[in-house]
Amino acid sequence: MGPSGFSYDLQHCSSSSSGQRTDLLVRHGARSEGFLGHRLIELLVERYPQANIASLDIVQRHFPEKKQWTFYSADLTSLESLTAAFTQHGADVVFHTASPWTGSGEEVCEKVNVQGTKTIVEACVQNNVGRLVFTSSAGTVYDGIDLINVDERMPFPKHPIDAYNETKAKAEQIVLEANGKDGLLTVAIRPAGIFGPGDRQAVPGVMEVLKTGKTKFQVGSNENLFDWTYVDNVVHAHLLAAEKLADSVPLSVLDERQLPISLSVSRRQLPTSTFRPASLLEREQKLNPSFENVTEPDSPLPAIRNRYDPFANVNIEQACGERGVDREKETVAVAGQAYFVTNGEPIAFWDFPRAVWHEYNGHVAPWVLPLPAPVGLMIAGLAESVMKLMGKTPNMTQGKIVYSTVNRFYNIEKARRILGYEPIVGFEEGVKRAVAWYKANEASAQPTKA
Repeated sequence: MGPSGFSYDLQHCSSSSSGQRTDLLVRHGARSEGFLGHRLIELLVERYPQANIASLDIVQRHFPEKKQWTFYSADLTSLESLTAAFTQHGADVVFHTASPWTGSGEEVCEKVNVQGTKTIVEACVQNNVGRLVFTSSAGTVYDGIDLINVDERMPFPKHPIDAYNETKAKAEQIVLEANGKDGLLTVAIRPAGIFGPGDRQAVPGVMEVLKTGKTKFQVGSNENLFDWTYVDNVVHAHLLAAEKLADSVPLSVLDERQLPISLSVSRRQLPTSTFRPASLLEREQKLNPSFENVTEPDSPLPAIRNRYDPFANVNIEQACGERGVDREKETVAVAGQAYFVTNGEPIAFWDFPRAVWHEYNGHVAPWVLPLPAPVGLMIAGLAESVMKLMGKTPNMTQGKIVYSTVNRFYNIEKARRILGYEPIVGFEEGVKRAVAWYKANEASAQPTKA
């Protein structure tokens, strides 16, 4: 197992004339055969063409043709192995994307997520690495109960749902507690439901349902909302975090109005005024051709009405961490914090596989049989008991039943306001790209299991 990525000065790298040497190293990660790490390298190459980019893994998987890319064979649980690679490459920023498969056993999760992360932090400190960006998971706050528009104030559960999310939470704490240690700046990105080209879990998994003729069956009422995140949006958040790790932003960013995310579906804010500024007028007239603007704006409203509205009795220290908020300077630091990152477009759970099936070959099930969640849990429980006696794991488990019937969507206002994150690829476009890749690689794109 290995870590993830380095850079000398990402902000200077965007200009080929800067003269700055940049060293970027990206860990492919055990998960999805380097799905996120692979895409991170591709976008680093594109965004910083003058950078010297490298990655760590036990075995080389990708990029044999990239001239600005170097591969190091290293084990993320070995401090000696990591230090050798860090020293040779001159790492300044590390992207730690490594993780085991979701559903991996407790021993593997502990070794990779906890022990591996401790080793990476120690290697960063010993080798004077300036920045560490950690890929956490939105699942760290999940315990099988509805998560409805939750933000970073949501604590880790007392009873984690599984070893993967429990150890991911521990790893995140290790990373954030290291912030400020010997000059190291750290941050944690919490993506939800990553999919896209190269994905060997989500899209191949739902395609398996289509190919086995099971699209007519649905567990639950499909009224539960779920967050998916296109892989490029996750990478975008990582790059923003690396670029801005040393920055602080004014607390006033929590007060500013923001337009709703509308990459796939046109959305509008509640009509609190009949006046539209120039930046919104054209948009409003497209939505409502009969709209007539007034000449003067309304008086300022007494409240902003968002999750960080100061009139909503929100404790900013709860949202951003006590160490991150400087009351004297009225600023909040980017470093030392976790950020939920999604597409900002939660959809009904079963709408994702149906969108994939339709994009693949136009498939629409002629009828759908909803299976009530309690019935599904009972059937899954029986299947697990029988298969356990046979030493096997059934396709339908109680965990999967719960997963597909609860709400799991997150508030990303903190990432939008402090990191400046905005999703760059919408859900609809993301599905098109992911399915196109799957069709081009169908022979080898079989779902990978833990």
